[in-house]
Amino acid sequence: MTDEHVIPFALGANSLVLKKSCCSDCQKIIQKYEQEVLKKQLGVFRAQVDAPTRNRKDRPSDVPMHFVEVNEQGQPIRNLGKRRVVLAEAPLMISLWSSPLPKLLNPSCAGSAPIGQPWNYVDRQAMASIVKQVAEETGAKHVAVKVGEVNRRHYLRSLAKTAHAYAAAEMGMDAFDPLLVDLILSRRDEVETFVGDLPHESPFEADDSHTLQIAIGEPLDGPGAGYLVARIVLYPTLGSPAHVVILGRPR
Repeated sequence: MTDEHVIPFALGANSLVLKKSCCSDCQKIIQKYEQEVLKKQLGVFRAQVDAPTRNRKDRPSDVPMHFVEVNEQGQPIRNLGKRRVVLAEAPLMISLWSSPLPKLLNPSCAGSAPIGQPWNYVDRQAMASIVKQVAEETGAKHVAVKVGEVNRRHYLRSLAKTAHAYAAAEMGMDAFDPLLVDLILSRRDEVETFVGDLPHESPFEADDSHTLQIAIGEPLDGPGAGYLVARIVLYPTLGSPAHVVILGRPR
């Protein structure tokens, strides 16, 4: 059995660790998609904010940025190529995922309901300076930047794992009948059934400067009544989505 970071080390260092709580086989499954999120999706942003890392040599020293010329409607009309911007000079930017409510909390949604879209934060003032330079060099009237890619399934699965582990750490495994084990161990893929967003939710009233905010509770009414749920906000000062994860039924 191995130690398990409830909050991933790359986000919160050793803030909450369950000793000898995960077998090596399960850890390999979890690590595969967590590392995709933490290194590929969040890697540049984590380097920009000096988030925890076990190996600083793996940190990127520059940021690849892909520019395109767009028309008045925002449609791409010309590829302007890629450039590498020194990390210290690159605008702060992060890509997450914005989802509708989990299907379990929205019984009226059809099978073909939307699955959401990427959510991006970009320091627009810093980005404008780079975009202006590219426009002057290429003669493009309108320049857009392709910002970060998100693997929706990996990202939402990582949220499910963190929420489940947090509930186990805070309440104990006997406190609820878990729904997420097969999802966490990649034995099922319908992440949107259990993980989504709470629309129009603001960050927690407590200190919003934290890397991550998480809480668990039971909805008093509505389709969520009878479930144990977690609410997670990553980097809340950026106005990022308030995610909700259906954990199971409380005992």
